[in-house]
Amino acid sequence: MQKDTSLGTYLSLTWEMVKMNVLSAMEYRVSFAMQVIGMIVNDIGLVALWFIFFEKFPEIRGWTFQDTAVLFAITTVQFSIVMILANGSFRMARMIANGEIDNLLSLPKNVLWQISLSKTEVSAFGDLLFGLVIYFFSGNLSFESFGLFILLSVITAVIFFNFIVITQSIAFFTGNFGEAAVQLFHALLGFTLYPQTAFFGVPKVITLTILPAFFIATLPVEIFRNFNIFSLGLMIAFAIITFFIAIFIFKKGLERYESGNLINIKI
Repeated sequence: MQKDTSLGTYLSLTWEMVKMNVLSAMEYRVSFAMQVIGMIVNDIGLVALWFIFFEKFPEIRGWTFQDTAVLFAITTVQFSIVMILANGSFRMARMIANGEIDNLLSLPKNVLWQISLSKTEVSAFGDLLFGLVIYFFSGNLSFESFGLFILLSVITAVIFFNFIVITQSIAFFTGNFGEAAVQLFHALLGFTLYPQTAFFGVPKVITLTILPAFFIATLPVEIFRNFNIFSLGLMIAFAIITFFIAIFIFKKGLERYESGNLINIKI
């Protein structure tokens, strides 16, 4: 069967699949509302803690509460983009271990695309709403600033997605890697919820190497504070490079899966 890989087709089907996932979740409206509200309350609690902290200590090595507000705004919006559009990628390692990808191999669409859009995290709508609200409360209300905020959120979402695909795809080569991938995911998320100037030494090295926290937390806030076209270009380049790395690793892993080599390493 010939695959239709046109961009328009994928965009149209992406919208339809996300809409179907959301409508399915909204059949249980109370549960849907509670998940969204629960995520907003959780986010408010985190920001409130940092607000209290900065009331006593106005800055951390030059980092202020306003910087933290921008950090939370970008982090929650980019997180919500990935969880709404591609939450299925977070389950990839488990699907590999359980042989659930078999059903997707014969379908005419890209396998990674199908996996990614197979699930939508409805609570992420709470993150999206919270991120937009806290952005407006940060005081950066110009049209240019909002445009830059959206651009940075989208770029960091791409980097975040790439990291998930890379770590989840390791399961193709090691067998059961689901728990380790989840731990790496939460480690990255944890690094993005703290003032970035608080990291130095080994933690700083980790954010620049193993975990791309520098590119989804530190650099975006620096660009937002003091716009630099070179830094923005560096972010875009990193997003593109890691995207192709993620695709390469996934494709190599999928070839191994299709050939049956994965059976030899399953636990």
